Amino acid sequence: MGQITKDHRFQPYQDLHYKAAVFTKQLEEMERISMEMQARINKELETSSGKIVEETLNALKMNHLDEQLLIDSKILLFEILASQYHSHINDMNIQSITIYYKVIDD
Repeated sequence: MGQITKDHRFQPYQDLHYKAAVFTKQLEEMERISMEMQARINKELETSSGKIVEETLNALKMNHLDEQLLIDSKILLFEILASQYHSHINDMNIQSITIYYKVIDD
């Protein structure tokens, strides 16, 4: 009895990394808007002085840094998840098939 084992690909290989781009684009836009807001507030308060203004600027700076770290980590996470998704979906498109056959001698 003979046999043939072959990997069959049901669908062509797909690059699915683009799926993360939708999310990263939105996060990058949020980061841009946040930086713009930070610059406007700093410009508005740069001529002012006092304890309240200094505390406000420090709190704003810390919040902005936290937000940047969060956005950067989310972008990295989406890239990792897109890569895992890409691998998982393309792995599911392959099925190992074994065909057993009987050789008939005439």
